[in-house]
Amino acid sequence: MIPRDRQLATIRREATDRISLDVICIEIIPQIAEHLGIPPEAVYDRLGIDGRLVAAGYTGPAPPTGVDAWAAGGWEDYGTAHQYPLAGASVSEIERHPWPDPADHDFAAAASAARVVGDTYAVRGPYWMPLFCRVCSLMGMEEALIAMLARPTAFEAALDAVFTRTLEYCERLLDACGEAMPILCLGDDFATQRGLLMDPQLWRRYLKPRFARLFDAGKRRGKFVWFHSCGDVTAVLPDLIDIGLDVWETVQLHTLPMPARELKREFGAHIAFFGGVNTQRLPFITPDAVRDEVRECLRTLGEGGGYICGPDHHIKPDVPVANAVALFDAALTYEASG
Repeated sequence: MIPRDRQLATIRREATDRISLDVICIEIIPQIAEHLGIPPEAVYDRLGIDGRLVAAGYTGPAPPTGVDAWAAGGWEDYGTAHQYPLAGASVSEIERHPWPDPADHDFAAAASAARVVGDTYAVRGPYWMPLFCRVCSLMGMEEALIAMLARPTAFEAALDAVFTRTLEYCERLLDACGEAMPILCLGDDFATQRGLLMDPQLWRRYLKPRFARLFDAGKRRGKFVWFHSCGDVTAVLPDLIDIGLDVWETVQLHTLPMPARELKREFGAHIAFFGGVNTQRLPFITPDAVRDEVRECLRTLGEGGGYICGPDHHIKPDVPVANAVALFDAALTYEASG
């Protein structure tokens, strides 16, 4: 099977020639390439990674002075200048905010990139276009959580401003890429490793209906829906399934209130899982321990198919190269040996 067919079959929970492999991001590509004696551009293929991410880069004007730096996609993102232009803002101030235009992105370039890799690999995108996290980047997380309860009209105004532009961006991207992008991939973080940041009813009030419309943008175009959300989101995982989730990324098993087999038994008939291998341990354990963890994920999450094996977050610069290679090779070896 070619990588595209393997991953799409895995999402459909069909039989494949080997386990599907993927990764969010590997931050030590040059080191792995040197270790393996191959060019950096060959690393993903050597590790057996089946998917590729594609998004449309922002082409619009720079933000006004005093507005936090705009990240890829033309949106304010947390972790940059830590300025929160909508902290304490009224509804009218939110409406006057200099929102980026979804049209100001290079959808033609994204479509070209998707066509180049889409004949071989399973293309998903745009990936990180969150709703809740985007509001937090504009208001500040504490302020956003308080506003949910104390200033719901303002919170919802900000959320809708983000949502409507995100929806338009996704629709433009999917239409531009067509069949070359079979997976609508989105992400948003609203949980810690101990549960949701908010009461599940608040999540259902504010986020579920908007995610439902985003997911439907993919479903109406015949796409699978792949969703990234870190931590323990099991309180609303049935809700995500209800609105069309096909793949849950990233399955951080060490954060969940249930073992892997129970997770698989509870939800495995409805969705595919991506992740499972604990990246927080990768810098500190041996390659043999990495291989053991991968095999355990394959025995549990991989039973009966519907599992895309990989690290449950970025492979960071402090991860030994031997551990990163062992992670992917263990899955390939496991599958080859049956």
